[in-house]
Order: sequence, then structure tokens, then C-alpha cells
Amino acid sequence: MSTVTLQKAITPPMSAAYLERGLDRVAGFVVPAADVAAVTSTAALFELHGLGFPGSPFAPDRPIDILHLPASPTANLVRATGGADEAGRRATGGPFLDRPPFTGTGLAAAGDVVAPLSWLEHTRLTPGARLWRFTPGAEEPELVGTYHGVAFGWQNHLAGDELHALAPSKFVGPLAKLDLGTFAVDVRTDDDGAPTVVTLVTMAAGSEEHGFTRTNAGTWAKQVPAADVELFEIHATARWHGLPVRIVDQGPGPDGEVMCRVSSLAYDADAAERMLMDKIDAGVYETTAALSALTDVRYTQRVPNAWAKESQLAEARAAREAAAAGAAATATGAGAAAAGVGPAGPAGGPVGAGATAGDGAAPGGAAPSQAQATASGPLAAHGDLLERVARGLATGLPAGWTRVRVLCRMAGSRGEILGAVTGQDGKEVVLPRLADDVGQALSQLRHVSYNPGEGTWFTALATLAADGTLTLNVDSTNEPKWSTPIEAAEFAEDVRRYPRDEEHTPDWLRARLAEAAAGAAGESGA
Repeated sequence: MSTVTLQKAITPPMSAAYLERGLDRVAGFVVPAADVAAVTSTAALFELHGLGFPGSPFAPDRPIDILHLPASPTANLVRATGGADEAGRRATGGPFLDRPPFTGTGLAAAGDVVAPLSWLEHTRLTPGARLWRFTPGAEEPELVGTYHGVAFGWQNHLAGDELHALAPSKFVGPLAKLDLGTFAVDVRTDDDGAPTVVTLVTMAAGSEEHGFTRTNAGTWAKQVPAADVELFEIHATARWHGLPVRIVDQGPGPDGEVMCRVSSLAYDADAAERMLMDKIDAGVYETTAALSALTDVRYTQRVPNAWAKESQLAEARAAREAAAAGAAATATGAGAAAAGVGPAGPAGGPVGAGATAGDGAAPGGAAPSQAQATASGPLAAHGDLLERVARGLATGLPAGWTRVRVLCRMAGSRGEILGAVTGQDGKEVVLPRLADDVGQALSQLRHVSYNPGEGTWFTALATLAADGTLTLNVDSTNEPKWSTPIEAAEFAEDVRRYPRDEEHTPDWLRARLAEAAAGAAGESGA
């Protein structure tokens, strides 16, 4: 099975972290290396990788480091479409808002070379990754570092081939579970991608009593047959002050409180910079936050199909069946339009979260010949609108899809719709565009769902299964978690359109209405 090699420009601070400390993670905009092999000058690389962004450490007349990374089977790539401002993002329908020279077309170009541009979510480096240094005027690039996996880390060719390895995060990259414990691992596979041997790694001294050997990089390593372990990757997502984030590392702080390193999943430079997050690279924003400051924390296991054991697949099937049974049992409750086809997740939860282990083995893949929506409860009278939502979601999906979800938030004149599709490999990726009828039908559904004195919903999560059935959860009580915060005046407008009695006005909404009133008073006084 062939492996695609990705190419990414690496900032000088990140190169130093690789070569001098052994950092093993990467994220950001990438292109297929084979497609851009003809681009070799620093000026052309500067153009290709869009390195002229504000505050860039790169220059076309200085050396540029380029990483060649074999793509991991657990890597999540999102097509880099969107815009340099909100208008540009709306025009393309893509999820990204980033700084120029980002164009949002999903393409990178230099001269006559054009290649697809993607955004790589945080992933552990794969063994065999290489760091090349391109210098102005030099005929060939210099190989400055080679990554040998979690056991040996980076080999620094600029410093006598010395090895550097950091303790690997258990929140990024493959893990193996066995009776001895859970370890970060490197996975060796056969030609079909099936794991054959795994290398367990620990930093714990004295591990030789369990058969580990100390490496020249200072780690302890042990090889075992892949059949003796369960392989998976932890994908931990949360919200930090309303912003969707991924937890990429975790550990105790000075006072013993659990601290997390988180990376933004909002795809929004404006939102990340408003929150004063650290800009690591173009499209990559991180910060350190206490675990107690995070909300909607969700831990999910990801397992490539070729790695999953039957026991993992059985657990995933049982979880899906239990969730479907739970959805069917609660579908008659207020605010649920149900087809009983699996977990819809909490309204307002992260759309882009990874599927649970084994989801890739679920049936499906062909677009349903007729998308259907059955409903009970208060929304049952609006089956025609649900049918439009289902049909719209089923339009233009990639082959092999097993589930598509759309998260809709609305208030006043503002709306936000985010979609994601899950393929047979179990990975859920953001949809760059949804059929216009989806948003229109949801907007009309929100309008007809109004109950006098009680209001209507702010958040809806629709899930379409591959067999064409739809599940819809709505939330009229909790505050919407907008990707980009909206003005309080929008909530005042919403309550004007859909009046609520005092008993049906939650505290957060009462506060936003007071904020809007104060703002209006200030404007009239001015």
C-alpha cells in the first residue's frame, strides 16, 4: 500500500524544537510532495507555501526548512478552502479564515506548479520524516534531520548525528494497550497496511525488568507482535471560552492542577487572535489552559480499519446499538425529530470530532436512493422540512460516506452552519460546502417551531445515516457556542421575533438582553 508524502514549510523555532529537543508533532498547511518536486528555489518555496503572512519568520532570500512527512493512517486532512476575511469565506463556502496570502481556493501555486492545499490537524511525526534545508543559490537542499520514531526521535545531522527524543504525548499519535499498560508506539505494517510489529516506548527508568532496552536517545523501547496489543489514537476535543479546541498534551501544573496544551479547531484566525492564542504557524494557534477551564471535553478513540481488532469492532458496534436504542427511547421527547439511527450527540457539541473506534467498519457508502425523515413529538408536523434537510445533506457527498452531520446555530439575523462527513475509514472531515436548501429548510423549521411564550431553538444538530434516515436534536435553552461571537443586539432581535415569557428566559439570555439594552441606551445618549 503506497503512502503519500506531505510537504510543509517549518518555521526556524520549530526546526530547533525538532533537532535540538526532539519534538514529535506537526500541524498546519501541507501539499503533496510529489506534486511540487519541481519547486526548489527559496523564492518559489516562499510563494508556494504562502509564507508572506503577517509576522512571518520566513523570507525568500533566506534559508527555508521543508519537512517531508509520510502521511499517517490516523492523520486528518481538511481541504484548505475559505478566505482571508469573512466575505471571502462565505464566497467559497470553505471553513477557513486565515491571513493573506492565504486565498481559500484550496490550491497552492508557484509559477506553473499548482497543487492541492490541505490543513493537517495535529499528528505525531511518522518514522522516516525528513527535514531539508533549502539555501538561496545552493544547487541541492541539505538534509538536516531525520525522524526515527518515538524510540529514537530526531537525528540531528548538523550536530554529529546526535539523537533527541521527548516524552511523547498520549494525546497525539498511536498508542498500544496491553496488560503491562498503555504506551506510545511506532507501528510497522505490511504491504496492505496491517500492523505486524509495534515498538513500545516509555521514559520510565528501570523498565528493563519488563523487557525494555535503553536507547541512545534516552528512551526505553520494546518490540512486540502487533497481535499482542490493541492499537488506537486518543482524539480529545473541548471548548475553551467557546472556541473549539483539541487537547494535544496534558500534565500537572506547578500547583498540581491539570494543565492542557490545546490547539484551535475553529479554522478562524480572527477568533484565535481575539483570544490571544499563540500563533505557532500559519493556521496553527495554541494556548495552555487548565483542564477545569475547558468545557464539552470529549475523549474519542480512533482506529484505522486495518489496525482494528475484532474486539474493538464489537465494542464499537455495541456502542452504536446502545446509542441508537437510547435515541429511539428519547425520540418522543420535546425537541427531538428521530429516526433512531444512532447517536446524534449533544446539540452544540463539536461537529468535527473523530468517530469512535471501528466506525469505519459500519455499512454504507452509496448515497441513499431516497433520503427519508421520520419524526415524532412536536416536530412531527413538519416532515416536509425535515425531508428537505435530509435530501440537501445527501447531495454531493463523497463515495463511501457512512454519516453526515450538520450543526446549525441561529439567533436574530445571524446564522452559522457547519457540516462534516464520515467515510468508511471512520474519519470525520469538515464539508467545505452544503446545499443551500439545508440552511433554508432549517431556518424555516426554526420559524415554525416557535411556541408562544416559550421561544424557539437556538441550536440544531441533524445527523443523516447512509440508509437515508435522519435524526434531529434541537436546543432552545442553552447558549449557542458560536465559532465567532455575535452581538447581544442579535438576541434582542430574536426575542422580538419570538417573544419569551420570563420563566422561559434562561439567565444567560437575560444577561445578553440587558447587554443589548445598555448598548442601545449608550448609543441614544451619544
